[in-house]
Amino acid sequence: MNPRPLSMRKKVQLMVALTILAWATQTLFHQWGFGAGVSAQEHPAVAPPAAPSEKFVPGTARFAAGATLEMRTEATVLGTEVKLKQVCRWSSADDAVFAPLADLVLARFEENQPFRPVTLDQIRSTLHDAGVNLAVVRFSGPTSCTVARSDAEFDEADALLEWAGAKQGDTHKGSKTPTERPPSLAAAELAADVARAEVREESDRSTLKSLLIHDLAVRFKLAPEDLHLTFNPKDDQALRLAEPQFRFDIQPRRLRNLGAVAWDVQVLTAGGGATRKSQKMTVAATARAWQRQVVLVKSLSFKQTIRDGDVTERRVLVDALHDEMLLSLKQVVGQQAARELRPGAVMTAKMVQAVPLARGGQFVTVLLNRGGVSIKTVARAMEEGSYGQTIKVKNEATRDVFEVVLTGPQEATLGPAQTVEASAR
Repeated sequence: MNPRPLSMRKKVQLMVALTILAWATQTLFHQWGFGAGVSAQEHPAVAPPAAPSEKFVPGTARFAAGATLEMRTEATVLGTEVKLKQVCRWSSADDAVFAPLADLVLARFEENQPFRPVTLDQIRSTLHDAGVNLAVVRFSGPTSCTVARSDAEFDEADALLEWAGAKQGDTHKGSKTPTERPPSLAAAELAADVARAEVREESDRSTLKSLLIHDLAVRFKLAPEDLHLTFNPKDDQALRLAEPQFRFDIQPRRLRNLGAVAWDVQVLTAGGGATRKSQKMTVAATARAWQRQVVLVKSLSFKQTIRDGDVTERRVLVDALHDEMLLSLKQVVGQQAARELRPGAVMTAKMVQAVPLARGGQFVTVLLNRGGVSIKTVARAMEEGSYGQTIKVKNEATRDVFEVVLTGPQEATLGPAQTVEASAR
């Protein structure tokens, strides 16, 4: 509001100030365009940190606009180095952006290590250390890539564990020398791992271990909870593999009876097409089963009736299944011995026979029901029979022969009748 004109000195000062402000604004916008910040003050006396051995800073306009890097699910490499172009891919439009980064080494294999995972965090960290502005890089695809080494020599029995560990992102599962840790810490970690494994097995019934137990239970017609399987400790990690991340093709190899059993298992990843990988292995175990057995405690003679005090029931863990069907306590008591039996005998179907309700020559009361009318008569049994069996009886007055079903001691109901001439008998 001062109408007096500015002096020449004031004009020069004002122009210098505006020039400095314009230069600072232009510099700030230029730095923000590449994700960098302007330091508050410079420190020329402090030596800058050493630059990494590999540094790529693409500065094209295409990179400033943003580029997409897609991560693969699985990859195969030759040699020990895992490079960006082997685990990731990009479109031809972004080739100018990522071509300088294609040979960037993300990870290295150990000697004879067949598999290892490369995670998204590893890729981001490596790109950041190489000086790439991650703010303009868009990532797509899975968060982990399982990398297989094609030239490694390894034991096929351990290859599945290496592959499964890499698939699940466990980079330390192949370590076989935990002696570097303190014994107390190693014991605590082992106890925690066992507890976590038990919780997973209780909550997830689709593990390879549960599938093998179910397969054995179906083949031997047993309840899964009655089976007791002891697996080789080296197969513990493979037995914890679970659906739906993996698929299993299980073929029996040795399942004739309990004892030593084995399966041929093919483990496949859940993907489809060319991305689907598979590994084969053999799983062996020692199988036993809990059984309820009825055991004789007293000697029995041939055709002697079995009473409650003659037998007892016990639950035992057996190494082999009986060829004959075992009987329950209810099926044994009240029947008769099929042969002479000694104490300690396990009761099977061939050791007992049903008590006959009628013998040949005995009179049997026959009941005939027709609507609301019941008729009783007496006939002579022509053969022996037990409960529920059909036998032939003969009416002594009419000389007719009938088929009746035994329902109790010397009692029966009339079934289909068959008239036979006395001369035929």
